[in-house]
Amino acid sequence: MQKPFYLFGAGGLGKEYYHYIFQTFDFERNYVFKGFLDDVATGQGFRNHPIFKSEEVVFSGECAMLFAVGSPKVKRVLDERLTGRSIEFPSLVHPRAMLVDLNGITIGQGTAVCPGSILTTEIVIGLHVLINLNCTVGHDVQIGDYSSLMPGVHISGQVRIGREVMIGTGAVVLNGITIGDGATVGAGAVVNKDVPEGTTVVGVPARPLQR
Repeated sequence: MQKPFYLFGAGGLGKEYYHYIFQTFDFERNYVFKGFLDDVATGQGFRNHPIFKSEEVVFSGECAMLFAVGSPKVKRVLDERLTGRSIEFPSLVHPRAMLVDLNGITIGQGTAVCPGSILTTEIVIGLHVLINLNCTVGHDVQIGDYSSLMPGVHISGQVRIGREVMIGTGAVVLNGITIGDGATVGAGAVVNKDVPEGTTVVGVPARPLQR
């Protein structure tokens, strides 16, 4: 039986995910797309699918969903709001992403690996993680829940990325680095030292942002 399927987020990432889901996990056999959920927009969304206010949708039965949201904090808040609901969060690995070692990569529920990304071996990825277009993730890497890697991020081997971490477009994280929970890495940064929890780093080499 097909489950109702929603994308939480009606912005640009929601538009991309809309295409990805139909190319992944035999979508039309397992799910039926019902529309987008959003806390701001309503009406008709991408390809004329409805946008529901999240509270308007009554999950009286089982459904499936992905968070089409880049912000780590927002993903965590949404997950907490929906705790206890009968919701399936499938992981989405696009067929044009490459997982070099299928037996050596663990991917949590609700995580998306987008086209062009390459993951090698001995990698553990948490819940609701976004690995956007054309990223690379090297060996023995851990990525915590709700974190987001924007397009073109390159993660070297033996890197530890905490929960709710945002890594901006084109950033590079060198071998053996640890990035603490809630940290932000600016676009194009090159991270060659550990990043403490809650810290924003920018530049080449990456340094804490002065406020």
